[in-house]
Amino acid sequence: MSRILIVVERFYPEDFLVNDLAAEWKRRGHEVEVLTQVPSYPFDKIYEGYENKRLQTTCEYAGIPVHRVNTIFGYNTSVKRKVLNYLHFGWRTFWWAVWHGRRFERVFVYHTAALTMASAALPMRGLWRRPVTIWTQDLWPDAVWGFGFRKTPLREVLLNAFVRFIYAACSRITVSSPGFVSRIQELTGRDAEWVPQWDPEEMQVESAERVADRPVVFMFAGNLGMPQNLEHDVEGFLRAAIPNAELWLVGGGVMLDPLKAKYGENHPSVKFKGRQPRADMPKWFAQAVALIISLTDEYRLTLPGKFQSYIKTGKPLLGFIAGGTRELIEEHRLGWAAAPGDVAGIAAAFREAAAAIQAGKGGEYGARAIALSNATFNREKLIDRLLEP
Repeated sequence: MSRILIVVERFYPEDFLVNDLAAEWKRRGHEVEVLTQVPSYPFDKIYEGYENKRLQTTCEYAGIPVHRVNTIFGYNTSVKRKVLNYLHFGWRTFWWAVWHGRRFERVFVYHTAALTMASAALPMRGLWRRPVTIWTQDLWPDAVWGFGFRKTPLREVLLNAFVRFIYAACSRITVSSPGFVSRIQELTGRDAEWVPQWDPEEMQVESAERVADRPVVFMFAGNLGMPQNLEHDVEGFLRAAIPNAELWLVGGGVMLDPLKAKYGENHPSVKFKGRQPRADMPKWFAQAVALIISLTDEYRLTLPGKFQSYIKTGKPLLGFIAGGTRELIEEHRLGWAAAPGDVAGIAAAFREAAAAIQAGKGGEYGARAIALSNATFNREKLIDRLLEP
């Protein structure tokens, strides 16, 4: 058994897959500790019961010691404060690892958002000579440009150099999307392994078959942010003009208020359901005839975590997305797809889905989704792989 340090920007009570991973490693007998920050996502304010101290250690989740550095707020409304918070977290955790890293036998970096969050890998590998595994969920520098930062030659050179510098400190590189493998090799000259995410919840969801007296409910569930490209999805849904159909947006994020302002009053078929507890999501999924997965073209290499959650439900998919995710949907015949931003194509996909589901064919797509989930995204096997040296 090992003494493992998990470095992650967001941890319990924030809802990310790393919570399940840490608890499972602890259950298997490993000594697990977490280095993260005070919880505030996605509300941009501190969670009740916590204080924004420079450093504190709590043990409220599965008995795991969680070392938290403070957070710089305002990241939802100010790009400068968002960048400052990323840099602050990297700086504070770097020095924490300098002073405390010797106690650990191995390090696991759960990389989401900014790659600066992996700065603690530098002293863990360079100073303490500990093996470092990184599991990349958001690929830099591509994610930077996808988030709206203007690409310039100087920025590109600097970001590429930083990416190579961080990955050089990692003894093993794993990625959550198959499209990342070749991109990592292109950026760093290093090999990477595809270890997909899994969904930790058991999904007890109704059949995807159409019930005659209910609306045809298409659902997007998750973060309502800029990369999700939801305005085009809504426009496509409205253009499709499907009788007795509704589009439900279940979740919160920076685009919630703008979307509500544009569509909330004038388009009653577009419903905003807000954030819901993860444990309640099977009940929400049960009301949908198809689930929407959507990202801008800049994220074409990304396999979103919600893909794994969706296919466990046995519901057909609507993929308004490019790259590997669309290929999976089409190759395994999980639903219908259109290019992100192609409003006419999105409208056509909505109409095709509605026609197939009303004809009683939705269950065929759902059965193929469950088969793919069982074959490729098995939780126990994937956790085993992440523990490999």
